[in-house]
This record gives sequence, structure tokens and C-alpha cells, in this order.
Amino acid sequence: MEPPTVWTRLRAALSGEQNAETLYAYQRAGGAVHELLDAAERRRFDLAASGTSPFGMPAQVGTELACIWNAFALQTLGDRMLSADETADPATAGFVPPVTFNQVQAYYQDVQRWLAHATRAAHDPHFQPDSPLPAPLPDWSPVEPCPRPHLDAMIAALGAMRLHAGSVINALEKATPEADRGQLAGVRGLFAEAVSRAEYAERMYTPGASQALHEQVEEHAKRAVEALYHAGQVLSYPALHTRQAPRQRPSPGGAGGRAVHVALPGEPGFDPWVMTDPVAAPSLRADPRAREVITEMWALDPDPRQSVALWQDIQAAMARGDVTYGRNGGRLIGHYFCTPWAAIYEAARPVIIGDTPVTRGKRFTIECAAEGVRIGYPFKREVVVGDFKPSRLDYCDPDAPPPHDD
Repeated sequence: MEPPTVWTRLRAALSGEQNAETLYAYQRAGGAVHELLDAAERRRFDLAASGTSPFGMPAQVGTELACIWNAFALQTLGDRMLSADETADPATAGFVPPVTFNQVQAYYQDVQRWLAHATRAAHDPHFQPDSPLPAPLPDWSPVEPCPRPHLDAMIAALGAMRLHAGSVINALEKATPEADRGQLAGVRGLFAEAVSRAEYAERMYTPGASQALHEQVEEHAKRAVEALYHAGQVLSYPALHTRQAPRQRPSPGGAGGRAVHVALPGEPGFDPWVMTDPVAAPSLRADPRAREVITEMWALDPDPRQSVALWQDIQAAMARGDVTYGRNGGRLIGHYFCTPWAAIYEAARPVIIGDTPVTRGKRFTIECAAEGVRIGYPFKREVVVGDFKPSRLDYCDPDAPPPHDD
């Protein structure tokens, strides 16, 4: 890039933008990732030619390939953000807003780290990265909504990441022997889900959309980028599929975004009222029928960890200031009528609870109910979004059908 003119510097200073010289230096240095990506493709081809199943590749090779993918994905995100900013504001080319500077710098610095890990793995069969694989994406910049060029860049990056991941899954399909087809199905499903998220965000995206639409597309695009980043690591090193996906650190990062640890049923310190509205919990604890029902809810929940994860998402969002308790005229709305009798919350900023996007100003809660489970109805676990009105307490009887099905 040509050195910025005096007028460019003046415009950038007036708009509070930062000199991106360091970012462009990172960009040039990280360009080596594309050569490593080509080398990774050759390594994958050689393994297939030797008859080695992708699910039996040496850990050394798998670690190297996953690290290269991470470097490629982050380099792509950084490059697209710089390019999108240049396109959006050519008058200050070479300078970027502070939020863009911080986000791109975080990507590029991680590129260097993952490139170093890939090189180390190629020479040391015992090497383990400092971040366990599969690793989470770096934190999103703590700005809501994100600048429009960031959204443009995410959509462009999704296309590039999806294209490369698609070539990798095709190679896996060809190289996986019949004995490993069952494992391949799981990896294929992970990739399909990530692609579905990407395509959904891309279909929603419209350049110059209204602010309300921009915020909704942004949340879908972020989740799609995170999903593809994770899927790409698993496609590169299929043995990672058996490891738990990293819980993405919510934006903004820091201690306030970490999930609260919660003891599960059977573990020391387990509290069956943990998800209940703290204001209502004391009176519900004194209700013998409520105590019986909350015990049944946990006993009949096929996956308590998933239920708790929804509550953890809310607690992390509250710690960040993204979510508050819902109020009417300054008074707390209270709790939901069905188990676990959780509080009614309100989104101060757009958030994702589980897989459910909640736009700013919307009220929501969580429902985990065993209603009708003993007579064949499925356990109900969901984020409920809507307008909430006073209602009579529901004990969610496992031996009776839900009221709407009675």
C-alpha cells in the first residue's frame, strides 16, 4: 500500500482512526499461511494414497493440519476486515477505527501463534499446542452493533472458509474406508451444520440493511464463523470429533463472559433450584408440591448439562450487561409459570442464548419441563421469547399431557 498522504492522515485524525501500518505488516507476514495450506493438501493426499484412514492419521500430522486451518481462518478474517474498511472508507485508506484495529490485531497475532504451532508440530511428534484443540475463536470486539464493514467482512470470510472446508470434506469422503464410515457421518454432520449456519447468514445479509436487520444478521454471522472455525479443525484432524466443542467466549470477553460453574445432579453441591428465579425460590422451596416437581424435572431430564448451559448463557450475558431482569414500570416481572420457574429476562443488547437469538428489548426466559414425559411426551427444553403476563403456577405433571395437548 502507498504511504498515506497528508490529507489522508488529517481525515483519519479528525475521525479518530488509527494507523494500520502494523496490521499490514502482520498481513504480509501471515501470507505464508497459503503455502502451508497447499502443503497440508499435499500431506492429506499422500496419506490417502498410502491407505491411511483420515481417522487413523498420526496425532503429529493431525495437530499440524488443524493449526494450519486455524491460521488460515484467522488470516482470512483479518484480511477481509482490512479490505472491507478500505472499501467503506477509501478516504482514510491505511487507517482504521480503533475497534477494527483491535479485532484485526487479535486475529493476526493468533495467526502467528498457530503458524508457529504448525511448524513445531511438523518437527516434534510430542508437541501439544498451548490451547487444546479444537480451540475457540478469539473474542469478538466489545462493540454492539459491530461496524458495518465488519459484517461485510464476516460474510466474505464465510465464503472463503466454506469453500476450503468443502474441499477438505470431499477429500475425507474419498479417503475414509468403510470401517470408519460411522465416524465420518458425525464429522459430515458437523460440517453440514456449520455450512447451514453460514448459508442462513448469507441469505439474510443485505448490504446497507437497516440497523435492526444488521444486528440480527451480525449474530447469525458470528455464530456461523465460530461453527466453521470449529468444523475446520475437526475436518483437518478428524480424531478431534470425539472432543467437546469449545464454548465460545461471549462478546465482550474477560471474566464477565465466562460460564458460571454449576454442579449437576449427582455431583457435590448440586442445587435443584439453581435456575429458579432467586426472588421466587424461597417460597417455592417451602411448597411441598414444587419440591416434588423440581426433583422430577431433574430426574427426567435426559441431558441436564444442556439445560444448565442455557442458564449459564444467561448468567454470562448478565455479567456482561447484555441481559437484565425484566421489569414493568420499574417493578420486576417475576418468574415463568413452568419449571424451572426461571426469571423473566430482557435483552439490553442482541444476544444468543443456546441457539436462540434474542434481539435488543425482547423479553425471554427458559423452560425445562418434564410435563407428560411418563406418558410419551418429549422433555421440553427451550428459550421462550415473547410478552409475558401474570399466570397461575404450573406444576408440569409428568403423568399428564401438556395443557395444549389435553
